[in-house]
Amino acid sequence: MVRLIPIDILEKFYKHVFSLAQLFKIIDPSTFHHREFGFVFIKDDKEIFTRNRSFETPDDFLRFVRSEIPQAISVGGLYDPPPRGQSITQLKWLGHELIFDLDLTEYDDIRTCGKGKEHVCRQCWPLVRDSAIFIDETLREDFGFEKITWVFSGRRGLHCWVSESSEVMELDEEAREAIVEWISPQGENFRRPLYWQKRALKIFGKVDQIGRIDVVDVTAKKKVAEIWKTVRKRLPRVDRQVTIDVNRLLRMPGSIHPTTGRLVTIVKDIQTFYVDDSPTIYELIS
Repeated sequence: MVRLIPIDILEKFYKHVFSLAQLFKIIDPSTFHHREFGFVFIKDDKEIFTRNRSFETPDDFLRFVRSEIPQAISVGGLYDPPPRGQSITQLKWLGHELIFDLDLTEYDDIRTCGKGKEHVCRQCWPLVRDSAIFIDETLREDFGFEKITWVFSGRRGLHCWVSESSEVMELDEEAREAIVEWISPQGENFRRPLYWQKRALKIFGKVDQIGRIDVVDVTAKKKVAEIWKTVRKRLPRVDRQVTIDVNRLLRMPGSIHPTTGRLVTIVKDIQTFYVDDSPTIYELIS
């Protein structure tokens, strides 16, 4: 069960602080009424998750959260007709942003400072940070995407939202799987062009220049091979199903993470951001 944030604290947050401003920096406000939302509530000390909800207007949404006081809010794709308690499997899917989910726990096998859901520190955060930088560069340089927004999950990871155009919104699961495979290859043996490898070596191996290595220069080859071993372990480890599943919900920017109490917030600079930069609900209401 999620850790309970006191209802009086949530009430103050939803009444005085909460807004849809961050969400509308990512999604098209004109499509709001087609958007699916999910909520976590605590009833009789039990966690209740509900989805397949939509709202005609932003004001209807705000009235709902101020009345029902959810512990957490998630947002999903577009449907026609809008989901009004009806299963989305019975509705026509219209689109969803291309999204990527990075979480520190995916790197537990190489983290030396601590492991598990509760641990995050400045020593291991660069594993997520560098992966985000790599994904961002790859999306821009290899795919030409420009409207890319990074969001702190509120706990120990980052979410990437690509809301480029209707073409991106309407990508099917096969296309999304191909993109995530390009960015986050599975298995030990995979082939990528030299420019892809140079990008990985630059970001994860801190190697700015890789010149042409003479075929007889065994020492240089061994050195690059050793660097690549380290790089390979640090390549992006995204939750593939989050990207592939067009019906997936994601924590809503501007909402509160129910376990940490931190704001799920847009990251202005992934190079310098750290989790402590995200305020807690207690800081926000004070």
